Amino acid sequence: MARKILVSDQSKCSGCRSCEVWCSFHHFQECNLTLARLKVVPFEDKGTFVPVVCHHCKDPWCLNACPANAITRDPETNAVVILKELCTGCQACAEACPFGVIRMSSESIAYKCDLCQGKPVCVENCSRGAITYTEITQAFTDKATTAAVRRLEGAV
Repeated sequence: MARKILVSDQSKCSGCRSCEVWCSFHHFQECNLTLARLKVVPFEDKGTFVPVVCHHCKDPWCLNACPANAITRDPETNAVVILKELCTGCQACAEACPFGVIRMSSESIAYKCDLCQGKPVCVENCSRGAITYTEITQAFTDKATTAAVRRLEGAV
């Protein structure tokens, strides 16, 4: 199976945040932006918006950081997923993620994008096509890895 991921295109994002609304509704039956498994970051000084999504990394920092082995890769979708029954709430995965897309529930359980079992609702409900679900390319992987490493190095 080809490895597919979410890819965002900030030039198409209007900042409507419907991706966040649909994500939270799909997973929590609640329209609450704070529950979304992705986030739209506004850059007001530039008048742009950037949908920040999980990259389901080839060698995931979150998976490698989890001391409870609560993170795995779904064999069907290739998504990096958190097994809530094994999560201890230590937040090591959230701290390790260079994209900042892992959140903690009110029960102190980590959660993140699971690609909606291969049918991401954020993609289906983005009227401008700012988020796509596409086969990953090596060029994208290299670019994302370089950006993530720069972010991590800046944090240290």
